[in-house]
Amino acid sequence: MAILSAGTTRLAALEGQTELKRAVVVGGGLAGLAAARDLVLAGWQVTLLEAGAAWGGLASALTIAGERVERFYHFVCRSDDALVGLARELGIEQRLHWTRTRTAFFYHGRHYRFGTPLDLLRFTPVPFAQRVRFGLHVLSSRLRSQWKALDDVPAQQWLVQHIGQQAYDVIWHPLLWGKFGQDEQEIAAAWMWHRIWRVARSRQHLLAPEMFGFFEEGSFTIVQALVDWLTARPQQVQLRLHTPVRTLQRDENSWQVQLMNDETLTADAVISTVALPVLVRLLPQASASYRQQLSSIPMIGVVCLLLRLRQSFSPNFWLNIHDPQVAFNGVIELTNLNLRLRQAGLNLLYVPFYLPTDSERYQRADEGLMSEYLSALRRVNSAFDESWVEEAYISREAYAQAVCKVGFLQRMPDVRAPLPGLYVSDSTQFYPEDRTLSAAIRRGRLAAACAQEDVR
Repeated sequence: MAILSAGTTRLAALEGQTELKRAVVVGGGLAGLAAARDLVLAGWQVTLLEAGAAWGGLASALTIAGERVERFYHFVCRSDDALVGLARELGIEQRLHWTRTRTAFFYHGRHYRFGTPLDLLRFTPVPFAQRVRFGLHVLSSRLRSQWKALDDVPAQQWLVQHIGQQAYDVIWHPLLWGKFGQDEQEIAAAWMWHRIWRVARSRQHLLAPEMFGFFEEGSFTIVQALVDWLTARPQQVQLRLHTPVRTLQRDENSWQVQLMNDETLTADAVISTVALPVLVRLLPQASASYRQQLSSIPMIGVVCLLLRLRQSFSPNFWLNIHDPQVAFNGVIELTNLNLRLRQAGLNLLYVPFYLPTDSERYQRADEGLMSEYLSALRRVNSAFDESWVEEAYISREAYAQAVCKVGFLQRMPDVRAPLPGLYVSDSTQFYPEDRTLSAAIRRGRLAAACAQEDVR
């Protein structure tokens, strides 16, 4: 299935066309923006609706000291082809930069470097033989291309088999437990494999250092480039913020999109990029079986603390944490990746953790979370003091991550919904890929391509 690019635009063919096909795209994150662009390139009339106040969704930005920065942290890997390709089409590839980074591990009160094969061999919390097995497993995962057999295998079982129990307990257990909690033992190995594969592919070869990418203004760079491209075509595009949808209903020939303000839009196709629990509420006509499918995939939320510090917290971009006195499993110092932030004098530290939205910690007031965070950070860096904090922001997202249990392929919804003319782009479909900017773009463009194939 070909996805339209800038080189295959049909805009020039619009002269003489009496009536354009109409699409409503629900959700203004990267998937929705990318889908809208491809439909415009194909000669459609597009209305893009976003319930919130800003474009980008999880890729949206904050302004700190005059600089646009990620609300949630993101980084680019060499394997992120959809993201890099779209940046090239938009003419912003020169604003994507690659740099070496440093990774470390904080284990039971002690720091270890953890970014190279030599660092791994020196990682004494794991027996030497298991360190070697760990490295070989990363190499085999990097070379692996067939992954579907791993959909039926628990990640814990797969990892223990290949790297050993202690290596699993020390290195991978904090990630799986920290993200999925009680569901740790049910997570599919396919999801874990892709996470290893994506990072491993950021090395040119096994012994090379990790190389990650960053846009100069973070993900805002590509979000804004898409918004600017769409805004420049007002004859075909309507961009509407603060516009929540009440229902999506299909009549004999078209879709009726009813907005919360009682306005109704008519469309030949609808592309939904909202989270599945939201989509279920918008579809009163959906069958019981389809509603059950969409509702059966558990989702967890994310709470992310962003601190602007007076000084650097550590020399690391990514610091994994496995310590019984620290509730989260890592911190990300984006300043050690994005050189523009360093030049601007910003020291930005992200502290994310994932958990169900009905949990006490997700719903806890910001003041209580801050107290917990600051205490834990002092455990990781004894020199850290609250006086380092110049600004603090806490962001929450209710549907941040699907819980990808064994057999997830059978649960994952198809891009084509069982209602004609409705197309679904959702983070659950990224599987086995984790939640990435590149996956959002790829799925949004796929939904647009399906609409072009089906609606004649």
